[in-house]
Parts: sequence; C-alpha cells; structure tokens
Amino acid sequence: MAIIAVKMVLEKLTIILAEEAQLLGGVRRRVDELHDDLESMKSFLQDAEARSETNQGIRTWVKQVTDVAYDTEDVLEVFLLRLSPPCGSGFFHSFRKGCHFIKQLRTRHQLALQIHQIKIKVKGISERRDAFSFRRIEDATSSTATLQTWHDPRLASLFIDEADVVGIENPKSLLISWLVEGKPTLTAISVVGMGGLGKTTLVKKAYDSLSVKKHFDCHAWITVSKSFTMVELLQAALKGFLEATKEPAPEGIDTMNDLQLVKKLRNHLQQKRYVVVFDDVWSVNVWEAVKFALPDCYCGSRIIFTTRIGDVAASIDSTGHIYHLQPLPDKEAWTLFCTKAFRGEHKGVCPEELEEMSQSILKKCGGLPLAIVTIGGLLSKKNKQVMEWKKVHDSLAAEMKSNSVLESLERILLLSYNDLPYNLKFCYLYLSGFPEDYLIKRRKLVRLWVVERLVEEKPGLTMEEVAEDYLNELVSRSMILVVQMDPFNRVRTCRVHDIMREIIQLKARDESFVTILDEKGITLDEKIRRLSIHYSCKELSLDMRVPCLRSLLVFLSMGSETSFKSEFFYGFRLLRVLELEFTPLYEFPPGLVKLIHLRYLSLRSTFVSKLPESIGKLKNLEILDLKRSLISSLPVGILKLEHLYQLRGYRYQFKSSRFFAETHAMTVPAGIGRLTSLQKLESVEVNGNGEIVRELGRLTQLRSLGILKLRQENGMDLCSSLEKLKHLTALYMVSINASDSLQLNSMSSSPPFLQRLYLKGGLPTLPKWIASLRYLAKLVLQYANLNQDPLKALQELPNLVVLELRQAYAGEELCCEAGTYPRLKELKLCVLEQLKCIRVEEGAMPELRALEIVSCEGLEMVPLGIEHLSNLQELLLYAMPLRFLKRIEQQHGEDFWKGCLSLLSEKKKIDMVDEAKKTVSYSINDGDLLKYYKNFQGQSGCSCKGRWKLGAMDM
Repeated sequence: MAIIAVKMVLEKLTIILAEEAQLLGGVRRRVDELHDDLESMKSFLQDAEARSETNQGIRTWVKQVTDVAYDTEDVLEVFLLRLSPPCGSGFFHSFRKGCHFIKQLRTRHQLALQIHQIKIKVKGISERRDAFSFRRIEDATSSTATLQTWHDPRLASLFIDEADVVGIENPKSLLISWLVEGKPTLTAISVVGMGGLGKTTLVKKAYDSLSVKKHFDCHAWITVSKSFTMVELLQAALKGFLEATKEPAPEGIDTMNDLQLVKKLRNHLQQKRYVVVFDDVWSVNVWEAVKFALPDCYCGSRIIFTTRIGDVAASIDSTGHIYHLQPLPDKEAWTLFCTKAFRGEHKGVCPEELEEMSQSILKKCGGLPLAIVTIGGLLSKKNKQVMEWKKVHDSLAAEMKSNSVLESLERILLLSYNDLPYNLKFCYLYLSGFPEDYLIKRRKLVRLWVVERLVEEKPGLTMEEVAEDYLNELVSRSMILVVQMDPFNRVRTCRVHDIMREIIQLKARDESFVTILDEKGITLDEKIRRLSIHYSCKELSLDMRVPCLRSLLVFLSMGSETSFKSEFFYGFRLLRVLELEFTPLYEFPPGLVKLIHLRYLSLRSTFVSKLPESIGKLKNLEILDLKRSLISSLPVGILKLEHLYQLRGYRYQFKSSRFFAETHAMTVPAGIGRLTSLQKLESVEVNGNGEIVRELGRLTQLRSLGILKLRQENGMDLCSSLEKLKHLTALYMVSINASDSLQLNSMSSSPPFLQRLYLKGGLPTLPKWIASLRYLAKLVLQYANLNQDPLKALQELPNLVVLELRQAYAGEELCCEAGTYPRLKELKLCVLEQLKCIRVEEGAMPELRALEIVSCEGLEMVPLGIEHLSNLQELLLYAMPLRFLKRIEQQHGEDFWKGCLSLLSEKKKIDMVDEAKKTVSYSINDGDLLKYYKNFQGQSGCSCKGRWKLGAMDM
C-alpha cells in the first residue's frame, strides 16, 4: 500500500505548493524538501513491495513508509482544514479575519514542528533502505535456504488419486475428443479457470488416459515457471519429450542457445504425432516462445495450455478449443466434501447435527475442488462437534495462516494475487470491504476506485474507462466472478470467491488498507483509513474517535432499522468517501457539510428529501449520488461544487401504466451550466422557461445526460445544445406527457459517439440523424406512435444490440429484412396495439438471443420466419390474448411446428407471464402449453419467478 499512500501525499504536496503557497509562509521550504524526499523514496517502492511478500525485513520497511506517508497526509489535511478562511462580510467578518490571522501563525508553527519530525522519520527510513541492499535481498529469496522451506504447491495436482476427483468425467471426455479427433493440423487447446478449480487435475487425467497415450507418438508435460526464459522453456520441452521415450538428452543441452534448441526440437518432432502440455501459463509470451519450435506435420498433434488468465487463452490460436472450467455443482461439491471430511467410521456420511454447519463451510468453498478437499481434510481431523467446526468456519483466513494443512491452499490462491501489477493489487484488496455474497455493481465499483485514487491516468481515456479496463483484467485473470453480464458484454454485477475474500480481508487488515466492522466486532484503531460496516443495530455509533478515517462504507440490508446519532459524522473531518446506500436516513445529517474533503457522497435509496443550502461547502465533492432518494429539487448551493463530475438523482414509480415505470427527476437551479466538470447528469427536469435546456450546451464534458418534461417549444434550444455535446454516449429524453412531441428534427449533427438513446414522447417522424449513429448499441422508443415501420427505418444501424419499441408504432406489420440487424441480441415489442403481423426474413437478426412480445393484442400469430432465428434462447410472452396462445399449443397449435417452440433446445426456455407478473417457464417437452396456461391463470398462490424487466433508464 506504500506506493499508493506516497503517490497520494505527493499529489497533495504538489497541489499545496502550487495553489496554497501563500498559506505556507515560511514553512514552504520544509514542505518542498519533504516532497523531494518522498519523490526519491517512491522510486524504490514498486520493487520493494514486490519483494516484501517473501522478506520480513522489507515488509517492515514498506510498512514504515506507508505509516510516514499517512502521517504526512494527516498533517497536511488538518493544516488546510484549520487555515480555511472565514466566510461572510461586515464587522464580525473583519474581527474573525483578524483572529484567523493569529491562528494562522500558530498553525504554521505547529506544521513546521510536525514536518520536522516527519523529516527525521523519513531520513531514518532512507538510511535503512540504503543499509538493506535490495539486490542482496533478491538473491536471498532465491537462495538454497529459502528453497528448502518452500515447494511449488501446484505439483500436488499432478498426483491426485482417482478417488479424490469428482465431477470431471464430462469435461475429461470433451478434452479427450479434442485431443484424438478433429483435423490433422496442429491444434492448440486452452483450459481456463481460477486457481484451485482443478485445471491441472482435469488435463492430467485426460493426458494420462489410455486412449491418449495410444494415440500419440510422444508426450511432454511442462509446469511453467512465472519467471521463465525462452531457453529454459525449450530445454524443458526437449527433455520432456526425450524422457517420455526414454531417450538420452543430447550432449551439451544445458549450454545450448535458443536457436539450437529450436532446431533440436523440430528435428525430434518431425513426422511424429505429439501432445505437449504447458501447465499454469501466466503470459502469452509462453506461446510466442515455443510456437516456432513445434512443427505442424499434419499428423494431428496437439498443444494444451492451462491458465488462470482468459486473455492468454484468447491470444493463443485455439481455433475455438477453449474450455472454461466451472466450479463444482452443489450436489457434487457435497459428495466430495463428505468423502474428505467424514472418512473412517462415518463412511462419507455427514452426521445430522453437523449438516447445517457443514453446508455453511461448504458454501465458503464456492465449488472450488482444491478448497473442498483441503478444508475437508482439515475437518476430518477435528472432533465431530458443532462448536469445534464453527471455530473453523469463523476463522478460516486465520487458519490458512497458521495451519500447515491449509497453507498450500493459501499459497496457490495467492499466486494470482502476487502476479498482479501493483495498481491492480490495491483495486483487488478494495473488494475485501464488500460484505459476503454482496453483488457488486460494476458502475459503483468503478466510481469508488476512481474517487479513492486507485486508478492511474491514461491519455485519451476517462478515469472510469481506465477503471473498467482494470475490472476486465481482474475478470480475465479469474480473480473476480461475474454474476451477470449486460447485453453489451460488459460486467453488470460481480463478486469475489468466498475463500479469496477471506484471504484478502486478512491481507487488507494487515496492510491497514480496509477494516471490517461486523457482528463479530473489532477494536477500532484511531489510525484506521477505511472502515466498512456490515451489520445492523438499533443505533450506530463508534465507541472511539477515528480522526484519520478517509472512507466509510455502510452496507445495511433493506429495511434495516439502524439509526445514526446526530453527532456520528462530526469525528470524521478528513473523510473523502461516504457510502450510505439503503441506510434509513430521513434527513440530511447536519455534520456532513463539515466534511470539506469529501469527494464521494451516496445517499442512494435513503429517505432524505432535501439537501441543505450549505451543501456548497463540500467544495471537493466529485460524485453526488441521490438516485432513488426522495430529493426532488437541488438548492442553489449545488452550483458551488465546481469539481462535481457526476450528479445522479432520479427514481421510478409505477402509476397509470401497468407496463411502464414513470421516471421522476430533479429540478436544478438556474446556473447549472457553471458546473463545467460534469460528465454525468442524470436526470433533470425542464423548468418553466426552458433555461436549463439552453444551459446544457455549456456542459461540453457530458458523457451521460437525462432530461425530462420537455415541451415542443424546447426543441430548437435542445437540438442546439445537443450539437455541442461531442462526448455524449448516453442520452435519455422524456416529453412532459405521452401526447407531447419531442421536436428533434432541427439537429444538423448528432453526438458522434452516442451508444444508448432513450426517447419517450411523441415523434411525428423518426429523426433522420438516428440512422447515422454508427456506434448506437441500445435504442428505446416509447410513445412515439410512428406510422412508418421502425424496423425498416433503423435497419442501417450496424452496431445495435438492444431495440425496444413501446407504444412506438401504429402500423399493422413489422418486417425485418434479410441481412439487417447483424448484432441485435434483444428485441422487445410492447403494447403495439395495431400490430397484426411480424415477418422475419432469412438472414435477419442472426445473433438474436431474446424476443419479448408484450400485450400486442392484435397480433394473430407468432412471427413468420421465427424458425430463422437459430440463436434464439428466450421467448417471453406477456399478457398476450388467448387466441394467440392457442396457436403455439404443443399438441394442437398450428404454429408450434413452424419453429416457434421446437427451435428452442432443452436448455432454452419460453416464459409466459400474466398481468400479475407471474411467470411459468416451458421447455419443448412440457406438454400441453394451453393447459399449463389455463392452470396458471387459475392458481393465485403458485410459486413463480418474476421475469419482467423494467425498461426505465439504465445509463
């Protein structure tokens, strides 16, 4: 953490020296010297932190650097806090100003003393750094003494008994078929998954199978070192092939260069059918190093790579032969756990009194075979008593540190963490602050990383775009589990594997990076920097002051009755990040406006209905999230937040329509155009004179904009403003009522990079500029009531992924022509009352995955040509007339065998939803569909899952 801490302090020092120099007075020289000392120290930190994993001395030194950086930051921020000039005017202001000048002198003197003490610490740390000799320490970590106490824990995977392997028969059979069948050309195969999933075990079982041994002339298995050289890799491959056939290695193999080794390998493998495994590959450089040494003799040779990193597999030419290994299903995981934990007299059967606790421990294993086997083996040696097993459950991370049985599990899982670049390590540790099983939203995580300054700037990209790249890399490295993807192939929600979460929580606590306060309780150190609260109680208060706190994340369940004491926030004067989503706040806590360092404030899903005028005191605020709160208008004080770049505040409400949610936005004061740093403004209501519409044109950095209650007379000003917003990627516009038109035809040039567009209101005609949006991925038209076929009007959009038409078309027929909508994955047709026929030509919408037809009462039959949609996976029919459903009845429906239901495989489904939003899913073998529908209508208490998705703004 030292490098992040020093980086933040250097940024703070640079700003102070540049912008607050007049406040420093005679202290400036000392502050300048401290800046130089820390800048010099920073150059050693990346290397030092990498080596600290295996050397206690360096770890202590890095911790000292972190502490002194934090101390410096505390001193500087308290200094700025005390020297903030008084506000106001008149006699009393002059009097306060005089007192403030005297206070400045005293504060500067204190700063000088504190900077002097810090410089003494920095000098001592620098001397100890010089005494260390980092090169000598690096040599020590690879010395014989170290090797005697450490072995590669991955090697155990090569020698697992068949009895210890569960759930690999299907993937093993698939791998064997890829090895012994298929084209005669040299083929690369990749097996991808997080550490501990059993990639090595799976590949070893396939590699050792009799059919594979017989099929290939020669074999080799290479466990790849993370610090491999090309020569070492080629030597290992050549020796592996020779050992398999019991041939002697050529003389001088250990002194050959890479060119000589390539020639030897190619000569040895000529006209042979070979298989070679490169196990645990961390870099695509492995493939680059060996591909020229492995000839393609058109004999059916195969190369297998196992890797934790998806990008490595994607970079290798695997011609589609990539197998993503998944965690064990619950049933197989339980079988494996019981086999390991209840050996001997229990014969693999869990005693009834231990079943609940066993299931809870197994849940933490998350289907990870290595974790199940290791923890099950540990428990097999424990007394079969609930309290004994509860101790293991409650202190799993600590057990991995102290218990030799679990030590190898931690080492294997930490290999992935240790391989991360230093900036990704901090981002990954940050995830330890989220509660167990918490679904982490991509947007929320990205925002937090950015305001915590864990993201480095990259030319041409916003900080959030860089943060999204970080997230994608962690997913690619199999360190984050994706729970849900959006239609644009982006992570929507994710989480950390429970075992990894246990490990990084302990690591984050040791590094003083994140502290968790849950029902177990903890003694709060006054130097805590980040605090995450995970439990509910009647009144939340901290028993001691935490004056150094920078981030406070509160995670309470919906409906929690926890309340905050009025003075709760007064002790956090240096706070930067405050996350209060779902906390039962009913009014804005008065102490918040004193948190002048605050960058991020989330009151999302609280009951707060009003912001105070004094919100303007939070001059460093960058993100203000008021979504789903009760705040409907913003005070004039908001205009003082000149660093604000995200302002979100809207909520949904079902009212007159049973299908569509009504969106409520905020009213903003005149002058909103002054906030020129804004990148997201979601969403605002147009005032009576429409001034807000004209001001939007000044917000030229906007990426995302939502604007509601538009009138026809706003059209010219709106188009003029939108033409100036060249960076806009998401736009949400709603007319003042469903019958009022959106006047959008006067725009001569649309935002060129628009990706998501939501238009809710009447459209006399479809604006021509929409068809020119090359990057448009999602389009929602609601209340447009178009007369022209929108599928024809929009068919030139090359990148459209989601299209929703809601009360948007007054015609009787929709036609999707051949070759159009090449990337469309979701099509939703809602309340198109005049629609009678939908035609899909062959070759149209080849990627369509989901089709929803909702309350189209005039529709007489399923879409003609639906059988052409070969990738269709979901068909949702919502509130459709009975005559329509009769036509798709399996036994007697005349449309069934046209392809509507029969094209869906057993793993795909049809959902039929009634007006109460209950759903029944069908596969093609479910029998009489109409019978199910009639029964479904009559069952008021049936257990059904909700499938209807709100189509409100999702920017």
